[in-house]
Amino acid sequence: MFVLLQVYPPEATGDDDRCCCLDVIAVDPSEAALEQYLAAYQPRYQAATTEFDLSDDMAGDWGPAHDCMHMELTDKYDVYGSLIQGTRFKIVRCLAGARPAPARAA
Repeated sequence: MFVLLQVYPPEATGDDDRCCCLDVIAVDPSEAALEQYLAAYQPRYQAATTEFDLSDDMAGDWGPAHDCMHMELTDKYDVYGSLIQGTRFKIVRCLAGARPAPARAA
């Protein structure tokens, strides 16, 4: 099993330690299928991120208008997660597979 990760740049985490720096975008038993998916996904993500940056002056704090714009763009471009320049994508093998991990002794 393979997982496509959307990995945000370290500066995206900010001061909020609860914020994760990646999202799982897709899971598939075929690495080749995820590579094909990524080839179509990445340009859409870049277009959404660029449009978000062009339409936001970032002069003020994040608010409802940002939430609305974010939702509209993720829907329009069919992308997921945060829209952040410098985001990388990585396909990794899922170590657990389809079976549950064995319980560890305390």
